[in-house]
Amino acid sequence: MAYTIHSAAVIGAGVMGAAIAAHLANVGIPSLLLDIVPENAKDRNSIARTGLEKTLKSRPASFYSKRGAQLVTIGNIEDDLEKLAQVDWIIEAVVERPDIKQQLYNKIEKVLQPHTIISSNTSGLPAHLLIEGRSEQFRQHFLITHFFNPVRYMRLLELVPTVDTDPALLQFMRIFGTEKLGKGIVICKDTPNFIANRLGVYVSLNTIQHALNEGYSVNEVDTILGTSMGRPKSAVFRTADLSGLDTLMHVANNLYKNAPDDEQRETFRIPPIVQQIIDKGWLGEKSGQGFYKRVKGPDGASAILELNLQTLEYEPQTKQRFASLGAARRLDTPAQKIKAVLQGDDRASHLARETTAAALTYAANRAQEIAESVVDIDNALRWGFNFELGNFELWDVLLQEPALLAQIFPEQELPELVRRVQEKGQGTFYITGNGQKQFFDFHTDTYQPVPTTENVISLSTFKAGPITQGQGVIKDNGSASLIDLGDGIACLEFHTKMNSIDEGIIEMMRYAVEDGAKQFRALVINNEAPDFSAGANLFLVLMGARQGAWDMLEGAISGLQQAHQLLKYSSLPVVVAPRGRALGGGCEIILHAHHTRALAESYIGLVEVGVGLIPAGGGSKEYLLRMGAGVESQKDGKGNGPFTPARRAFETIAVATVSTSAVEAQELRFLRKTDAITVNPETLLRDAKADAIKLAEAKAAGTWQPAQPQQLLLPGTGARLVLEQQIEGMLLTGKVSEHDAVVGRHLAHVLTGGDCSPITPVSEQYVLDLERAAFLSLCGMEKTQERIQYTLETGKTLRN
Repeated sequence: MAYTIHSAAVIGAGVMGAAIAAHLANVGIPSLLLDIVPENAKDRNSIARTGLEKTLKSRPASFYSKRGAQLVTIGNIEDDLEKLAQVDWIIEAVVERPDIKQQLYNKIEKVLQPHTIISSNTSGLPAHLLIEGRSEQFRQHFLITHFFNPVRYMRLLELVPTVDTDPALLQFMRIFGTEKLGKGIVICKDTPNFIANRLGVYVSLNTIQHALNEGYSVNEVDTILGTSMGRPKSAVFRTADLSGLDTLMHVANNLYKNAPDDEQRETFRIPPIVQQIIDKGWLGEKSGQGFYKRVKGPDGASAILELNLQTLEYEPQTKQRFASLGAARRLDTPAQKIKAVLQGDDRASHLARETTAAALTYAANRAQEIAESVVDIDNALRWGFNFELGNFELWDVLLQEPALLAQIFPEQELPELVRRVQEKGQGTFYITGNGQKQFFDFHTDTYQPVPTTENVISLSTFKAGPITQGQGVIKDNGSASLIDLGDGIACLEFHTKMNSIDEGIIEMMRYAVEDGAKQFRALVINNEAPDFSAGANLFLVLMGARQGAWDMLEGAISGLQQAHQLLKYSSLPVVVAPRGRALGGGCEIILHAHHTRALAESYIGLVEVGVGLIPAGGGSKEYLLRMGAGVESQKDGKGNGPFTPARRAFETIAVATVSTSAVEAQELRFLRKTDAITVNPETLLRDAKADAIKLAEAKAAGTWQPAQPQQLLLPGTGARLVLEQQIEGMLLTGKVSEHDAVVGRHLAHVLTGGDCSPITPVSEQYVLDLERAAFLSLCGMEKTQERIQYTLETGKTLRN
């Protein structure tokens, strides 16, 4: 049958259930959020109501925007059971007890419709156990959909079918999960705790046991096994705190009970000292303390203490320094960093080698039991635990370094699957053949193409291809590249550090618009780095200011302004496709483009005040227009007079507001309502190219025209004085510093139009000139230079 999901119900309003309902709302799917009726309660929906309220307050935020909560309807499973007949998908997220789940399924089955999909969010209970005694229809439409916490941010979604699950349903959920929910989908076999938790919890408990046996401290372990080993900074103990020590215990106990033949079964026994911590109620972040505890000192400053695993007392963290970690930090790729640590001869290297050997051996021994391919295992660890390399990708690093492999496995026989790769394969689990990445298929001992999302395109693939095939790099100047994506579409890619905007990027923007119009139908601006752009190159700004190179600085700012104006008025349709952070100059590129296709997790804002500056690449001007300062907007009443747009722009820019999602960026008007949002990073470039093709076709049909120059109505001196009074009030109450006030006055001067008349329109160039003058004036101030230097050194803002 054909499956569709236009509405859903989530049963169980705990942390996971409520967060699943929130993410459904994020992608536009209305849902019922149901839970039990508490005894003697006046509010029969109080549990679901509390779950939704907690989710609205959660940090990090579960909703893209709090307005999304309007799509969640609360209720209870007694009064609202019949409503389940009206939804397309029922997600069960109740307590991890088979008997309770079975009782719930009895009720669901009474109202179930033939088309309804049923799934459980269990983190480890066997799927075949859950469907015992259910009807054929129920079994065919049932599978496990295991989301990871926090649901909005964790990409992994494990799908676990049973032998009775309709294959068409599994295929539908794979596509739906990828395209609509934005998840990375992994198909798991019906084994205890599936893939990610099976391997991840083994790694955690094995590491904790090493720490206890060999006297490593909590912070020492997390420092060693963090970013230098290709893992998140939270590493082991901090990750346990974030997910909850009770969750770790639950998964471990489930594995110990349900995996009796696992040769590493004893590893899943919770160490007595950890059980004591759990018994004390020290469950991690949710209880305020676990392996770490945040406290406030006498001066009000916050500090994080670590738990001494011998005494169970909290102590100040000690700075950990190891030569191998220092060597790793100087390297670029995850593989290089990991090798540097593993090859070292210090205490960090010793722990890294021991835990890596255990993790890789366990993964190789379990692979064929728990997964259909090594690709699924690697994806599960990368998407579920934010590892930079999966276990079999790391195996390949070692298999290509025989000396290192022998150092990690000095006398131990390699796992059978690894020996098969050496004897029957080409020596590694992954190879590149015929321009495709392939993996060793343990079912056939042959190499097969790594599965990809349908029609996904990647800049790395285009850059690798020969230009003679009509695709590839057209031009590269070191800071940016222009790449032919085929179909008459080009892509401008940045590749400076943090994609900060320098002269090379400005040069390539000009080339892409001016020369690109002769070769292409439309332009996409996109890169596959974690962040779109951190803005202007602050180091060059600081050096220019300290050297008094004012003509150079003014020329650079003017060049950036004119490059952005070229984008705005280009006859070549321009689509910007940001992901991650698009700050300062990165935001200004978005503001000047014809259309934006943003990743849902895009954090966009004009943040220049944080370093003592104002937006000067046209950002102040364009944001005024977005707020309704254009003459045409004033004519049709949308601007509400010249002061309102200036005030609104000031209120956003003066506090360096950054959207927490692409949806919120639309609410803040960094994005237009007509701009589009993609939830899966893998499909962002594909979707942006499709948008560019549509604009190109509209241009060819005469239904798309380049932008026309705009004039602005700005309120002038009187409005500036009003904003300055607000600044003085904040200064008097200590809400801003003296230099914050100086920056605020410059910003108010620009946004109100300087000495202009509130009834006489001004040109865009007039506002650009105001931006540039304010920027240069602030650059010459010592406190701004101090702020820039501090940010460059620490990545943080200085309130001097």
